[in-house]
Amino acid sequence: MKSDSLYAAGQYFEASIEYERLIFKTADQADLNYLKYKKALCYKKLKEYDRALNTLQSIYFSNSKDSLYRFVSYEQSLCHYLNGDPARALWKIDEFFHRSRDTASFHFFMPIRILSLNDTKKWDEAKQSFLQYIEIQEFETEKEEALENVINNLYEEKNRPRMKSIKKAENWSRFIPGTGQIYAGRAGEGTVNFLINASVLTFAGFQVYNGFYITGYLAGLGFFNKTYHGGIKRAGVLASYKNQKLMNDFNRKINAEILSEFETD
Repeated sequence: MKSDSLYAAGQYFEASIEYERLIFKTADQADLNYLKYKKALCYKKLKEYDRALNTLQSIYFSNSKDSLYRFVSYEQSLCHYLNGDPARALWKIDEFFHRSRDTASFHFFMPIRILSLNDTKKWDEAKQSFLQYIEIQEFETEKEEALENVINNLYEEKNRPRMKSIKKAENWSRFIPGTGQIYAGRAGEGTVNFLINASVLTFAGFQVYNGFYITGYLAGLGFFNKTYHGGIKRAGVLASYKNQKLMNDFNRKINAEILSEFETD
């Protein structure tokens, strides 16, 4: 099929167009579901996760025992995670097991579940899921114990990411401009923000002192209002970025250490 050939060749946009053409011509529900599934995979490859999710959402299953249902649910949970919504990914995984009762497929969703639990800071549940995932693999006793030790060490409180409070970052900048950025790990930007705000206030005060009240108010305090509130918002954004980096580093560390153990026979 031309669409599959395009997909295999990495021409995902062209493949999505071809799948759409086939969808338009197809009347059979099973074929329609499969073509939509493949079209969604194209969007995922293109990193257009919203479009992938919309396409997957349009797939209709009259029976949750349909073999494609598991794959569609997996892609939905994965796209939610890749789209920055780990809570929704967890919800989708739970929905699949609630509807299908397919406990045999539990291991299929475990990697996404573990990463999503990490991102939602459910550390204990993530660790237990990881240990359960190891148990499912049926390794030799020595290797299983080695993996369990790695996991228990990674999830010790001292090794977990020390997340920044977005509210605290904003409050710091609210009381002292620039300190929220410093708290979020951007000392240079925080210092510059503090100096800008201090300079603007100094300018406004100097203008008022010399009798230029309108200039002091409009040019000085007006500009200060923008830099002040902008700094508060920026501090929250930087704290969010910092948290994402910490989480990404933590997940990369887990992947690197665990995968190396899995590949070692």
